[in-house]
Amino acid sequence: MTNSEHPAPARRASFLGTLVLIAAGTLAGLLLIVLLIRAFPSLEPGGQRFLFTDLDGDTFRHQPGQVRPPAENRVLEDGVRYDDADGFRRPARTADHYPIAVIGDSFTDGGQTPWTDLLAEALDLPVRNLGWSGFGPLEYQAIAEQYLADDHTWVLVAYFEGNDLSNIQTSRQRFGDGPVTLNLTKTFGAPVSSVRELSDYNDITIDPQERYLYPLIHHRPDGSTFEVAYISDYLWWLNGEASTYADSRNVRELRAALDAIRAAANGACVGLVYVPNKEHIYMPLADPAGNRQYVLQNARELMLGADGWLTHGDVAPVDWDTLAARLDNQRDVVAQVAQDAGYAFIDLVPAFQAAAPQTLTYYPYDSHWNYEGHSLTAHTVSEYLKNTPCTKRPSQAGS
Repeated sequence: MTNSEHPAPARRASFLGTLVLIAAGTLAGLLLIVLLIRAFPSLEPGGQRFLFTDLDGDTFRHQPGQVRPPAENRVLEDGVRYDDADGFRRPARTADHYPIAVIGDSFTDGGQTPWTDLLAEALDLPVRNLGWSGFGPLEYQAIAEQYLADDHTWVLVAYFEGNDLSNIQTSRQRFGDGPVTLNLTKTFGAPVSSVRELSDYNDITIDPQERYLYPLIHHRPDGSTFEVAYISDYLWWLNGEASTYADSRNVRELRAALDAIRAAANGACVGLVYVPNKEHIYMPLADPAGNRQYVLQNARELMLGADGWLTHGDVAPVDWDTLAARLDNQRDVVAQVAQDAGYAFIDLVPAFQAAAPQTLTYYPYDSHWNYEGHSLTAHTVSEYLKNTPCTKRPSQAGS
């Protein structure tokens, strides 16, 4: 009997060998794809490309014709963003359980590498990013009530002093005294894949006489200078007495929102991360003989309206010493409110002030942090959390 009389076993062996090779090749290919995506995240399909440059800064839009455009439109951020199933920014380190959840606005939602991802690296813990650009404390409350899990160790609220108090008022005007309705629909425009020239922007106003208020010249201890453009309204939200903030409906609503967020945290430790605006940090370094004097000539004092809401008075000069003495007032009032509500108060102001003479932590023509700002925030928050361990447990909700 010859081997040719039993061809079936040989064919089966050959077929099985082929299947093994196909399976091994497929697995190797999938592994290679996974490794490539980890090494080059922008290769993953389904993301949203973003390119952010100097001329995309918000100072040009908030103050048309008052900010001189730079000669070069530098690329500041270039990446791909991915969102999770709920629409929030997907963390770089995903997990089924997030010991830390962070609620905030564009300071948490934005950036090529947001501070929440850097915090996750520093603590070696997954951090859920629940930031959403344009939101304020009433929206933070709605996010907490709808999206917090019941097993977080820490819930952090990133409070931005530039507009969180004003956002409370506009949200109440929109929704009345009832609950805030969240709209988590993103409206991305067509992705920009190349750096645009000034002539390509139809929303930047040029002063033909070159009489710009910003940027201001600032001096470093070593004698070098740097330029920064501001949003004047953010400065005037710091131009109030402590009693003006404390007696306002804005602050009462903030306290109510913080109470509701703490209740929604299911017994987790809660902390308020105080985010200063660029004006708070760098205006003290501006050249007093430069255009800062013209900014101060067009000041608006923060006042208490007849309806209890914060408002601004008419344009009137303010001297620098008066304004400088008021810069910390909102911070001090919010710190007391947060602590009275049972929150840890994580103050970013000292760290950013210490870095200011040597390092620019915000973009020159935008109100938001650059990478150094996100990194400094992550470091400051991580050091606080390392030194202040949470001793509460989710099972202690209501205690």
